[in-house]
Amino acid sequence: MDDHTLLRADGIAVSYGRIEALAPMSLGAQRGSLTLVLGANGAGKTTLVKALAGAVRLRAGRIVLEGDDITYVPDYRRVTRGVSLVPEGRGRLPGLNVRDNLILGWDAASRSRRGHFSADLDEILELFPVLRERFGQDCSTLSGGEMQMLAIARALLAKPLVLLLDEPSLGLAPLATARVYDALGRLLDRGLCMILVEQKAVPLRSERETTIVLQNGRAVFHENRRPDDEQLAALYLGSSERR
Repeated sequence: MDDHTLLRADGIAVSYGRIEALAPMSLGAQRGSLTLVLGANGAGKTTLVKALAGAVRLRAGRIVLEGDDITYVPDYRRVTRGVSLVPEGRGRLPGLNVRDNLILGWDAASRSRRGHFSADLDEILELFPVLRERFGQDCSTLSGGEMQMLAIARALLAKPLVLLLDEPSLGLAPLATARVYDALGRLLDRGLCMILVEQKAVPLRSERETTIVLQNGRAVFHENRRPDDEQLAALYLGSSERR
């Protein structure tokens, strides 16, 4: 990890009672970088991004953002500091329309980073134009792909330095997945730091990327390259040497 690291986790670990959900691990992410976190169900992927977002308490370790220790900063304040999580299941807010969901995201942004709502909104809707057509619609009536786009758009309106995404393709049709990943690719090109959880490889690349494979809460692969399909299958099955 170097002086350009935007987000750094040093030896972070999480336990739920006596169960070790995440063994001590470290990572660092820079602006414009992609950290891909892979693993089967129950591997600890969601626990990792929730720990970075402040949604679960650490048993050990620390988290540093732009040189400031945010280990004990609560989740809602981490959003203001620049860490936004798009949770698994899309985190929709039924009863609110699309516009109200987006306003909630914008309200969470630091005033020093956000601009005028309409200007910030136009920038996001350029990525997800279908949301403009659904502006007054209750979010519970959206398709799965539209709900995922809304969840990402809401997180982006908080003006994150680091965007955490927990399985954004889960349950989506191939066309919706392609649209979501096209938008994420453009965000990477603009310099957004992204930590992305999925169960499988994704159609997204960055010149600065790291892949972490988790198994039973432990990192069994952590390199600046992606494992090939055969190696990934072996890692999932636990038949490969840990690295």
